[in-house]
Amino acid sequence: MGKSFKVKIQKIGELIRKNNTMVNYSSFFLVLLLCVTSSYSSKIVEVNVICQKAKNPSFCSTLLNSKPGGANGADLVTLAQYTIDVLHINLTNTVKLINTLISQSGKDIKALTHYKNCLKYYFADGGAIFVLGNIERVLKEGNYNLMSVGANDIIHDISDCINDPNYHDTSSLPNYGQVALQIDQIIQIIAVFLMSN
Repeated sequence: MGKSFKVKIQKIGELIRKNNTMVNYSSFFLVLLLCVTSSYSSKIVEVNVICQKAKNPSFCSTLLNSKPGGANGADLVTLAQYTIDVLHINLTNTVKLINTLISQSGKDIKALTHYKNCLKYYFADGGAIFVLGNIERVLKEGNYNLMSVGANDIIHDISDCINDPNYHDTSSLPNYGQVALQIDQIIQIIAVFLMSN
């Protein structure tokens, strides 16, 4: 091998080392950028800040802090998903209660009409459970405005059931509805925080 060939190999080696260093720096900055972007998009807001906007801050705080693993350090999307899951359980149990109340209504036409209407508000296509499924979908899509709109629709569905002027309901259904309204309000509050991100 001639001397000029060895010099060319050394220059190529130096060029490769420099390019590897540049690739390493580029990779480092890309990873750093991704970390900063993802941490910004997963906004963390303390539970007390979220719950001070609720009508019942104590209920809100108790619910969010009941999240397995705790709410401390959980991002808003995680808290929203947890709250959606809790509301889904509440609505499902409410539908079971309504079905029981329908079967117990016997020949009381007013009660039967009321509970069948409530079943529509909770369970029919476009009812609270259906809308909650859409809220979960738009949360995953990052459409927090539609998430808030859906939560508002759920308020109307539940309120139409528990505030029926044609029937004074002495069952536990109005209590179930009030709990659902409080859970739904937390979803609305979290949606507002997500929209401000």
